[in-house]
Amino acid sequence: MIELNGVCKTFKVAKRNAGFREAAKSLFKREYTLINALSDVSFKIGDGETVGYIGPNGAGKSSTIKVMCGVLVPDSGECVIDGLVPWRKRKEHVRRIGAVFGQRSQLWWDVPVIDSL
Repeated sequence: MIELNGVCKTFKVAKRNAGFREAAKSLFKREYTLINALSDVSFKIGDGETVGYIGPNGAGKSSTIKVMCGVLVPDSGECVIDGLVPWRKRKEHVRRIGAVFGQRSQLWWDVPVIDSL
């Protein structure tokens, strides 16, 4: 069973200002913006259920999967997969799952999805 309750994750990203002078200033005094990648994500998937996880770019799909794999630790909330918290018992957890993260450059655009399975 997969269960997420109130999972939140925020990233601190350095602001980039245009121009050489602004870039030089940012070496000594950085300004940051907080990006909410996940905000109160909650769902439950029972054993044997098949689901799809879709949404627009920037919706937090990859961040959610990374939390479920133990790659990211959420700021708050809980994630329990088959009785394990992924980032606490990562080695034990990753032995039982399979996840692949790819980039667009690794996709074959002219191959139908059915042939990719």
